[in-house]
Amino acid sequence: MMRRLHILGGVVLAALVLLPAGVQAHPHAWIDLRISFERDGEGQITHMLHHWRFDPTYGQYLYDDAQEHQSGDTPEARLQGLATEILDNLDEYRWYSHLEVAGEALGIAAAADPRMAMDAGLLHFRFRLELEQRVDPTDEPLAYRVYDPTYFIEILHQDPHGTEILDASGLVDATCQARLERPRPDPALVARALALDYGASVDYDLGQHFAERVTLRCD
Repeated sequence: MMRRLHILGGVVLAALVLLPAGVQAHPHAWIDLRISFERDGEGQITHMLHHWRFDPTYGQYLYDDAQEHQSGDTPEARLQGLATEILDNLDEYRWYSHLEVAGEALGIAAAADPRMAMDAGLLHFRFRLELEQRVDPTDEPLAYRVYDPTYFIEILHQDPHGTEILDASGLVDATCQARLERPRPDPALVARALALDYGASVDYDLGQHFAERVTLRCD
């Protein structure tokens, strides 16, 4: 089977083509998301930490693919190779992350050392992004969305603690709040997504219409 049919780490989800046609509508895979923002000693937000938990089918496929195709002497080392590949490949797509302050987009860059591990049958992927400019969340709220633009993967925050803000000591900052807004896509877009089969071409930014939006503010 051909590989590299999808942008996430260049890993094909070939197992999905074996699913019945009735379950091949978009999305094809799911990620439970947790986000942590780091504040420095001056209270400025400097980094965004991602924690992805893949659905069991997708996660197992990625794990098996890593064991077959990544280099390394141990399963953990091969998973680490996949983590690095995914982080590199997502560069072109801004790591699915879109941040803004006062309506202006914020630049981001990947920090080193992504991590991937299998835990209790679920695959977890962690990576860290650096904001190109520090943000004072007491001055202007920071808003963000995380989504796959093709809507091949649906990414939703874990309940009830999908977003947290950490102070300079690494503790949850009780002076900050995160407000999550659920998407309300047009019914025509929902129907369109449900009609898309595996491998069908889609508008590049279909996923934005199904993305959750989170707004952060600190006192």
